[in-house]
Amino acid sequence: MNYKTTTINDLMNDAIARGDEAKATLKNLVNMTVLDEEGNESSLSFIRIKREYFKAFCPELLPKAKVRKPSMKELVMAM
Repeated sequence: MNYKTTTINDLMNDAIARGDEAKATLKNLVNMTVLDEEGNESSLSFIRIKREYFKAFCPELLPKAKVRKPSMKELVMAM
């Protein structure tokens, strides 16, 4: 599975192949709601569902965070 190109069908097929725990996790993620700044409930976005599923079952396939270069201010202050 490729993180960037994974679709909901890919997640469903993977969960079926992994068994009951993965299926339950995916169902919980789809049913989960969060509160926004105004206190309104909304469901998780597909991107967040995909990230949480990958964290749980294949964290090695998640994109790695890029190393941030120091800013101009940080460079000057480090002198």
